[in-house]
Amino acid sequence: MPHPTTQPAFIEPEQEHPMALPFSRRLFTQVGLAATVLTAVLPLAAQAQGADTRQNRIVVASFGGQLDETYKKIFAQFEKDNNVTIDWVPGTAPNNVAKLAATRNAPEYDVVLFENVTQRLASTQDLLAPIDTTIVTNYQDTAEGARAKDNDGVGIGAFVTGIYYRKDAFAKNGWAAPTSWNDLARPEFCNHLGLEKAGQVYTLNAVLMLAGADVSKIDQGISRFTELAKCARVLEPAAAKHEEKILLGEYQVGVSATIRTLPLVRKLPDLAFVLPKEGAIPSYTMVAPVKGAPNAAGAQKFINWFLAPQSQQTLVRELFYSPVNTKVEVPADLVVLGVPTQTVLAAQPKIDNDVLVKDRRDWTRKLERALER
Repeated sequence: MPHPTTQPAFIEPEQEHPMALPFSRRLFTQVGLAATVLTAVLPLAAQAQGADTRQNRIVVASFGGQLDETYKKIFAQFEKDNNVTIDWVPGTAPNNVAKLAATRNAPEYDVVLFENVTQRLASTQDLLAPIDTTIVTNYQDTAEGARAKDNDGVGIGAFVTGIYYRKDAFAKNGWAAPTSWNDLARPEFCNHLGLEKAGQVYTLNAVLMLAGADVSKIDQGISRFTELAKCARVLEPAAAKHEEKILLGEYQVGVSATIRTLPLVRKLPDLAFVLPKEGAIPSYTMVAPVKGAPNAAGAQKFINWFLAPQSQQTLVRELFYSPVNTKVEVPADLVVLGVPTQTVLAAQPKIDNDVLVKDRRDWTRKLERALER
């Protein structure tokens, strides 16, 4: 569904944005169902390539929309320097994994883009190749937290989920600014609180922090979020709809992410983003080489370019990501706006991606049932 006209230009439809995909059972069913269909369809494209050696092409399973437009801008010089053409094939993170699974016996993609949970899912299915550090020389400059567990992928940018609030409304009502996840339960916020439905990544990140970033206490986080939901007039079905209502002034405080809130801050100066004092769980948009890729060397060069300082600077400025290259600093104006630095990201709590892959569907179902009651 297209975004409302009030939506920031760089954010794409909810189902296409890598960091706003619902992490419910759809993550797994999309991969399985799409793989079944794609297994029958995609090999035909491979046959059509004929004698194409593919050394002058790099095929990327990406996201589409404005995200790809920014990526294309970043890679324009790369294409000239390497005499290659990049084919950007749009999709969602789960469907990108499905594409790889469907073509594992005759790979058609060289590179895949997704987020850290679906990257780990693809890794456990043996769909990815290792990063070749003799080609990906910028890998040595990446933050450790951005690197995939088996070195078969790396983040291109990071974001965190936190709290936004309207400074003008808080001043008018004499409310103190929020500083903690616990502040979301303040009674004065009832009917002014912006939250999203159970399957949204920002919701599940909030649940984890309400559980003290301790997966053994996930039931506590679910219970606390369920209580918060009683003060929300509605649980928004998508980040895009949530943003529209923030711009319309329907919410004075709520839960969202840096890559969603910060573009709105530039449009709405009285909006502020807060990283709660307990911290927040970092998430990453990731890139990985495909196992058996037709242009394996090109895939590695592609990844190296994404990690280069000039590429990272564009991602920070245009998409409000935190850089993963430790040699790139967040500009002072964006630090003030709320883009986390590498130092800030390194201090945040971490949840093992293997745990997220294994348990996230069950957590979502538990939360859905609790909210229904």
